[in-house]
Order: sequence, then structure tokens, then C-alpha cells
Amino acid sequence: MKKVLFVTPAGARYGVALAALLAFPPLASAAGQEQRVLTIGLAEQSQCIDPQQDNYGYAAIEGRGLVDSLTDQSYEDPSRIVPWLAQSWDISDDATSYTFHLRQDVTFSDGSKLDANVVKANFDTVSKIPGAAGASYFKGTKAINVVDDHTIRIDFDQPNVPFLAATSTGELGIVSPATLAKTPEQRCHEGVVGSGPFVLDDVKLNEKTELVKRAGYNWPSALRKHGGEAHLDRIVYRIIPEATVRTGALRSGQVDIIQATGYDDAATLEQEGFPLSKIESLGTAVNLLINTSRGILADQPVRLAFSKAINRQEVVDLAFSGYKIPASGVLTRKTPGYLDQSELLAFDLDGAKKLLDEAGWVPGGDGIRVKDGKPLSITISFYAAPINQAFLEVVQQQVRDAGFELKLRPLTGGAYDEALLAGDYDLHRWEWSLGDPDVLRQLYSTKALNRFRLPAENAIDAPLEAQRATKDPSERRKLTDAVQKTILEQAFAVPVFFTQELWSENGKVKGVDWGGPGAGSTSQILYDATVDTAASN
Repeated sequence: MKKVLFVTPAGARYGVALAALLAFPPLASAAGQEQRVLTIGLAEQSQCIDPQQDNYGYAAIEGRGLVDSLTDQSYEDPSRIVPWLAQSWDISDDATSYTFHLRQDVTFSDGSKLDANVVKANFDTVSKIPGAAGASYFKGTKAINVVDDHTIRIDFDQPNVPFLAATSTGELGIVSPATLAKTPEQRCHEGVVGSGPFVLDDVKLNEKTELVKRAGYNWPSALRKHGGEAHLDRIVYRIIPEATVRTGALRSGQVDIIQATGYDDAATLEQEGFPLSKIESLGTAVNLLINTSRGILADQPVRLAFSKAINRQEVVDLAFSGYKIPASGVLTRKTPGYLDQSELLAFDLDGAKKLLDEAGWVPGGDGIRVKDGKPLSITISFYAAPINQAFLEVVQQQVRDAGFELKLRPLTGGAYDEALLAGDYDLHRWEWSLGDPDVLRQLYSTKALNRFRLPAENAIDAPLEAQRATKDPSERRKLTDAVQKTILEQAFAVPVFFTQELWSENGKVKGVDWGGPGAGSTSQILYDATVDTAASN
């Protein structure tokens, strides 16, 4: 890595739209360059440039090209997990022990070699970094042992069926010994050295990131379409917070691909010849998690009434111009173990009013229901962002028709996480990505963060723990189905929509692929990608 420069976030991320565009010098066309350069306009940049630690998408986008993982997960068929740095593996009959047999030809970009000791050091380190995205996968680890130079075994104190899927994530991407010697803070600010097909070359925080091709790379996963080095010589990520400016940069040829295409621009861009990719997320729906331990929402009929009062299709149409997917279950429809519960999530305003009538909530003069002199008022905490504000304002208006007063509480940075950890919320907007139904346990078990604030004796902990230990797919499916049914029947959470990421490109880009989910995003794979300079949009 050559250089990392930090600039003031406020000036770079939230400047005037036109100034943001002009701040980027025009790029020469690919035809006028010897190098094959792909330029991507991103909506934002993670504040921590370490794939193992970041919770907001770095491991799935910029960081995915820097680090390889033990395994790789197919986006088209998430149940398919294939070799990558591990050429094979053995799993004990009770799923408490995983043995990985590593490739012997892998090196990091600094020349150091991959072996079992390095993998052990990675797993030992990430499991101890507070708040690291990858740390949660090692809960219940009994021991991590080096069997020989290229064999490592991880033992858990309980069966852990979903661990194989976890080893495919960028959050468990393997970094070099030199990176492991740094503090977590240094890694966040300086980046990492990995064994991936690209190397971090230049970072100006909230302005750009540049990756260059790794010379000599030749160990892609079995899902990739070619061997040897990446086709691209350089990848440039430009940070362009404003959607309209990203659109302008695409049209003007400053970038080849844009992330988070503006909802108002997507159809027009397609008509102009800029292909649009709709990448459905894996993991949970965007949920409004309910603190069932306090206040009005401790009453199940009130929770059910709140869910019935939401018209999910209207939320998607008004807030996202139809480019999200109305939730039809707790898990997204691409996630293994997804259960279609459309009937339980159907809009039913009359049913919501009936439940509230029966629960003793009577209409007030201002339209807000009251009971024992108290208004039917609840507050939702959410990460302060325009996209969240937009859809929650629609929900706010919808539930008012049933008699709810919904107060919006936008929080920034650590305050958002602190409110969740402290249980300081009535409703909390949350989602998580993982291509395995165990995401239910990681989010909703009382043994995790207990986001529903359930008592120790509850209906979901036992099946959540049991599914983690069940290897038979049909038996495991019965357990995860039961959990999803309980969550909606008891209205512990209110799924609103499934995330669908929008990416537009100029028609010259070929070979962009998608992998399994990471924290905050679906993995974008650029190893097979190239730019066809002869094409035009």
C-alpha cells in the first residue's frame, strides 16, 4: 500500500453537489490509456478500511478484492459453498469441529506465505477485537489448533452448522502477519495486506480509494471464470454522496459504474442505455425491531395492530419508487431458509383498528388513540440517513390512520449502537446480511444482543440453538420455520421491505459478479471484470 490520506469527512461527504462533482478531475478515456482502469462511484466510504472490522460494507465492496477467504459462497445459489484458500475441509458429525486443508501456493502481497499458523492468528485476533464484524462468528469457540503447516482445526463447545458459510465472508478474509501485528486502530486507518487479486494503493478518506492488480495472483475460488491475474490493472472508487451527482458522473464518462442509483434516475438511465443491476440482499428484511419489555408495545395485540397498519407496497412505491421489495417474511427471499409469510404481513387497516378497539384504545380528538389518559405514542430509533427518514415518514403517516403516533428518533454514529445495546428504544430499525438462516440466532437470540428484550424463558431461543446444531436440512428447516412464525405471530419484529441494491453502468463493463453477503452489502466481485473500450452506451 502506497499512501493513505485522511481528509475532513464533513467537507468531502456532504459538500454541495456540483462542487463534489467538480472536485474530481476528469479521467482520460480507457482508449487513451495503456492500463485497463475501472472507475466506480460510491455513495459513501467506510470509516474503517479493514474488512475484518468494518460493519458498513467495506468487506463486501472495496475490501473484497484485497482479501481471500477460506471458502466462497455463490450468490445465485447460496447453499453452494466452494473451495478458495482452503482446498478442502472436514466437518465432524456433530458439527462441533471444522478442519480446513489449505492451499500451499498462496502468498500475501508483501511476499509472506499463507499457512495454518497465519490462519489461526487471524481467527484468534479477530475474535478478540471488540465490535469487529467477524468476531461474532467465533462465539462458543473451544479451541483453534494447528494440525500441521497447512491444516487447521476449529472446535466449538456446541454444534455450529453455519460456520462454513461464515468462512466465505470478507469479514473472515485472511490478512498477512504484518497486518496482524498492528493495533485495530492502525488497521482501520492504514488498511490491510491480503492475498487477494488487488492491492490497496491509495486512499483519501471520503474522496477516493485506488486498488492495483496483484502481480502473480493465481488462486481464485472455484466460482470464478478464469485463472491467473485479474483482468483490470486498476480500480478507482470515487466517493460521490449525492445521487444526482453520481448520475451525472456516469453520463459524463467520469465513472463506469455507480452504486445506489437514484430512484428517480434509474428508469431514465436504463432508457438511455445504461444497464441497471438489481442485487437482492441475503439475510434479514429491513425490520422494525420491538422492545417487548416496556411500554405500549409490551402488549401483543398492539404490536400486531402496528404491523397490520403498514402498507408495505405503498412504502416501497412512495419512498423507493418501487425499487425495493415489500417484505414477505423475516428473511429475504434469496436467503436459505426463507419462509413466505405474506398473509401475516398483509395490509389490514380495519383489522388493526379492531385489535386496538379490543385492547381498550379509543380514538382521540386529534386522531391519536388514548387509553387511561395516555396517548398511543411510540418512538422509533434509526441511523440518521435520508433513505431511512424517507421510508419511516411514510410508515409514520400510515400508522396514524390506525391511531398511532409514531415519533422519529434519528441517531448518528455511536449513539445508534449505544441505544441498541442499552435497550433504549421502543422500535429500532435493523437488518443484517448472512447467507444462512443462522442470521436469525445472531440477531434475535437472548444469548446475543437480545434485540427483542425477551425474558430468559421464551419461544425462540431453544429452536435457534437447536438449528445451529442440526445438520439434517429438513429438520433444520422445521426449526427455522418455527422461529420465523413465532416472530411474526407474536409481532416481535415488523419486517417492512427487502433491500435491493441498484448499480448502473455504462455498457462497457463486462464480467462483474456478485458473491455472498457481507456486513452491510452483497459482495461485488471484480476479479473477472474488464472494460470493453469498443462498446458504447
